[in-house]
Amino acid sequence: MRDASLKVMNRTLLSLIVAFGPLAAQSPPPLLSESGAALFPAISSDGRWLAYSSSRDGSAFLHLWLRPFPDGEARKLTWGSFGNYEPAFSPDGRTLAYRSETNGGGVYLLPVDRGRPRLLARGGRRPRFSPDGTRIAYWSAPSGLFLIDAAGGRPRAVQAGFHSAQDPVWSPDGTSLVFAGCKDASPESCDWWVASINGGEAVATGAARLFRQHHFIAQPSPDLWLASANAVVFTARTVEMTRLWVLNLIADPWRAGETARRLTSRDTDERHPAFAADGRIVFASRSESIDIWSLQISSNRAKPKGKLHRLTNDPSIDQRPSLSLDGRKVAWETSRGGNFEVWVKDLESGQEKALTNGPLREHMPALSRDGSRVVYDTHDGEKVTVFAAPFHGGDPAKVVEESVGQGSFQWADGGESVLYFHRAPPGTVGLLNLSTGRRTVLLRHSRLNLSLADARLSPDGRSIAFPVPIGPHRSRLAVARLSGKVIEDERDWTYLTPERFNASQPEWSPNGRWLYFLSDQTGSPAVWAMRMSRENTLQGTPRLILDFPNALRTIAEMRPRDSGLSVAMDKLALGVTEYRGTLWAVRF
Repeated sequence: MRDASLKVMNRTLLSLIVAFGPLAAQSPPPLLSESGAALFPAISSDGRWLAYSSSRDGSAFLHLWLRPFPDGEARKLTWGSFGNYEPAFSPDGRTLAYRSETNGGGVYLLPVDRGRPRLLARGGRRPRFSPDGTRIAYWSAPSGLFLIDAAGGRPRAVQAGFHSAQDPVWSPDGTSLVFAGCKDASPESCDWWVASINGGEAVATGAARLFRQHHFIAQPSPDLWLASANAVVFTARTVEMTRLWVLNLIADPWRAGETARRLTSRDTDERHPAFAADGRIVFASRSESIDIWSLQISSNRAKPKGKLHRLTNDPSIDQRPSLSLDGRKVAWETSRGGNFEVWVKDLESGQEKALTNGPLREHMPALSRDGSRVVYDTHDGEKVTVFAAPFHGGDPAKVVEESVGQGSFQWADGGESVLYFHRAPPGTVGLLNLSTGRRTVLLRHSRLNLSLADARLSPDGRSIAFPVPIGPHRSRLAVARLSGKVIEDERDWTYLTPERFNASQPEWSPNGRWLYFLSDQTGSPAVWAMRMSRENTLQGTPRLILDFPNALRTIAEMRPRDSGLSVAMDKLALGVTEYRGTLWAVRF
């Protein structure tokens, strides 16, 4: 609860900074501030040009722009209805490599002097030119790291034996790559690794130990490898915010230095560092707005109808939506007022209001399928109380009170019970009767524990789908048939998704024939659906329902549980983040 409160306070502070600007006495002016977002800076090696992604012309998508560095008139380089970002200059400054979401996404090359873009590597992400300009390193999901000639040709896999590998960065002499990777599915195998481009075993640097000491959230990736003291600049997220850090690498054998240090002293979000010839690090400072969005869809046929539509619009955090079956009402949790509360909205009339308003965190709302009631929980330290309240307001009814967490509810049994999660080890999922408070355990597993919170019952109540953890912040989906006995062994369920990509937040279609979920199988999180047989087997291949081809609007950096996913007859809803950005510079 304390971490959540700190997060809300920091986002409130960030909103004030964005609204009123940094105080001149505390910070120099920004390098580049525009009406739209300015993100992903890149500096040519001669220091003459700045490339970056922006929506400065009012576009709904990020496009590449070029201007003299440090000041001058900007020129647009890319167009279209897809995002373009992660630019990198060739050493001679004549070509940009970048990630574009065009035609399914990949690495593109673009001559700076008004040329046409050319697809270099389908599916590729975050390209980086070698110091001599002859090759480009990139990564793709779920395949890993690759090298490709800048002139084109067949890509060559690098360290193909890794379970996961991403974000390669060249050493200053061009002989090695440092990257973030995991040897296998265990968190203990994850580290920063250095690999020779000529082959051989990658060397673990031990950086993961330092990351744990600094309490970074998830393993960060390297961004820049500078010749000065073999310094690697990277961005890392803590409870407060994402900021720039520096870590030295020591050779023979490659290993991390004794400590990592902050590169800046600002208290704002920092990312996408780029090195300038004058010794400065240029980076983007981001602000964000998290709201509930919906997509019109024929959910029983997994057929989208139209574009993403905003349901809430507030500077505070709006997340974890829950729709009524007919799609006419929605409940969600919000930080409006400085503390998480439950709000509801009638989507036909547009009227919205707070269902709760107290000093405690009240969250994880679940709207009944007929839209008449909302169940949620309230946290008071370790004490958690479950309440059920009318949608239109009124006194809530206390269902149960305990000293363990609940949450991630789903209505079942025609409104008599809700699917609940009980986090006291071993983690359990079951039915909680709203009238009697009686529990019926359905699923239990000591190793899975918290991941079970996102389990979902099929509409006929005969099956349960849930995520199974396979690594740090990664899971695969499984389904089990309910037979009257507690499901607690892997032999009792069937896996629906492979280990090679992340899958979470299962949600059944109203007719139970489609299972919707969030997955990064194309490299970034998106909404997918898989057709299910009556025997709980996958029919055909998963179908992409809602992608985010634009870095301005995405779910990529939200926890899947916070983004949430709710499916009604005519729409789906989830929490989505929109970003704005300003470019800054700091002396290295």
